[in-house]
Amino acid sequence: LNTESGTAFMSTFNDVYYSFSPVISDYERENPYFKEAVKLAITPLISSLSVLNYVDMDSESEVLGYGISLILLNLGMYLGVPAVVIVGIRKTIF
Repeated sequence: LNTESGTAFMSTFNDVYYSFSPVISDYERENPYFKEAVKLAITPLISSLSVLNYVDMDSESEVLGYGISLILLNLGMYLGVPAVVIVGIRKTIF
């Protein structure tokens, strides 16, 4: 929140996050298996974001660089890796 980019990101993130998180939280309270699945799914995301605790970001460009890099890393983990696995499975089946 020390930069314009950080403030804008957090504002947008909070708008998106709080649009769906209450529903997910309610379902987690009702279903312990779902709660564990969510924990398992978000652990890599939280771990990758913790990297930001160990870097010095003194400028707007550094914030953007680290932020965009982490977004790309997480897209790769959550979309790229499963896509490669699915394509590999389809090639071996067909």
